[in-house]
Amino acid sequence: MSDNNYTIDIAGASVPVTALQTNINVASVLEFKPFKDWASAISKETHSVEKEELEIRKVEIQNVDYFGPKVGFVKFKVDARLIENGKNVPGIVFMRGGSVAVLLILRSKDENKTITEHVVLTEQPRIPVPSLAFPEIPAGMLDGSGNFTGKASEEIKEETGIIIEDRDLIDMTELAYGNQYKGAYPSPGGSDEFMRLCLCIKDMNVNEVKQLEGKLSGLRDHGERIVVRLIKLNELWKIPDMKALSALSLYKALKEEGKV
Repeated sequence: MSDNNYTIDIAGASVPVTALQTNINVASVLEFKPFKDWASAISKETHSVEKEELEIRKVEIQNVDYFGPKVGFVKFKVDARLIENGKNVPGIVFMRGGSVAVLLILRSKDENKTITEHVVLTEQPRIPVPSLAFPEIPAGMLDGSGNFTGKASEEIKEETGIIIEDRDLIDMTELAYGNQYKGAYPSPGGSDEFMRLCLCIKDMNVNEVKQLEGKLSGLRDHGERIVVRLIKLNELWKIPDMKALSALSLYKALKEEGKV
């Protein structure tokens, strides 16, 4: 265990932060933006309640994965207890920060002027699932800049080869939640990850749409092997990707309210 004395301020209390492995650099974790954001948010949340309900006694860093010199993922445990009875609140956290995903709808007309809407999917190896060709909408981790649409257009270009301008993207999570939430949370019981779900509707020639099917893409030097797939919008609900299902739900609801 690390001998260094590190603390963070939570609601005016100095909470110790320790590492369970000697090779963990606690200082780098404290500077990891998702961790700093979490500490600030939990402090504000504790301050916001009328009656003090939760006591955070310590934070134990269990493991850290690095992307080169940068902190990538952090797993830690928070000793948090209800003041009224001393019972522990579940506090194991897998921290990875935010991500952005895009519902990219391609509209095309055939020779009969019939409009067809396709959604762009990517298939790539997802070891945790496990699957060598898991279907999902284009997505990627946020870089901390706060430029959600810029990151979204970058991911679309990398994963599908389609060039999208930032102004063509609509942040559906902003329309739905405003400043109340950072995005949609796929697993709040165990991870801090939030998803910004963006929408882009692009008109394309029917032949251009057909040429996308089966296209190989991705950054090979980043270990990516991506195949572009297309699915009709009205069949997207059949895809087992929570990003796609969440984006589809938001799109339909916002469309009904006339916001997109």
